[in-house]
Amino acid sequence: MKNFLSELGHNQDDYVVNCDNQSTIHLTKNPMFHSRSKHIDVRYHWIREALDEKKLKIEKIHTDLNWSDMMTKLVPTKKVEDCCEGAGVVVPFFN
Repeated sequence: MKNFLSELGHNQDDYVVNCDNQSTIHLTKNPMFHSRSKHIDVRYHWIREALDEKKLKIEKIHTDLNWSDMMTKLVPTKKVEDCCEGAGVVVPFFN
């Protein structure tokens, strides 16, 4: 994605991943192995390397401000409306 953006002439120093799950943030920063994390496929551990190499930064955001929720889980209509508005998506049938 970084290369794609630079080809478009948009150079960005910091890439921030917003996360509304505190446990996930702790898991990315602490490679501790425990019963709940043992089932995570090894190919998903690349994010720890990206954080160590300062390619990404993870920031905690409030659930109400997480606009990607509408794409990752079942949410009520009001939440979809809020997510669309926050993401700048115009959906005619909500108006």
